Amino acid sequence: MAKDSEAEIVAEARQILGEQEEVIAAGHFGLANLIIAQIAGGTAGGLAVETVEGSNGFGSALGVGLGGLAAVKASAEAQGVTMKMIVAITSEQIHVLNRDTGGRLDSSVASFRRDAVDIHIANIGLSRILTLTDRPTGHAVELHGSVSWLSAQAKGDKVVLDLLAHDATASA
Repeated sequence: MAKDSEAEIVAEARQILGEQEEVIAAGHFGLANLIIAQIAGGTAGGLAVETVEGSNGFGSALGVGLGGLAAVKASAEAQGVTMKMIVAITSEQIHVLNRDTGGRLDSSVASFRRDAVDIHIANIGLSRILTLTDRPTGHAVELHGSVSWLSAQAKGDKVVLDLLAHDATASA
């Protein structure tokens, strides 16, 4: 079973939440604002390699990739999250969970009662920006997921997004 398969993500969420918790759906998401960190880090990495090595396409591409990855990881951890998180849906809750924390970060990022959350899903190409806003407190989390056929994690993301879209229309 692939690590990014829907079943594997659900199993990982159950392990974090506790085996007694029935996870209906789970997908991999990241903070939406990490896209900006990736662009900035990638640009800096590409420029740094080009400055040191001259105009080398492979080196610049490698610099962009590594610079973007380093910037996203640093930005995510500065915000108290891992680069890739799990959105796990149970019958009553929506959990946003850190993955592979190595003890550095709390496993739970946020939880929302399904009957007390406003859900907004914006389409940007094959990306989806999911905004969860707790009605009683106004606390909001903005996440980025994928529905791309090229993305291994997209199956889990699609299930989560479909279920949340149904929740949004049911409460409207």
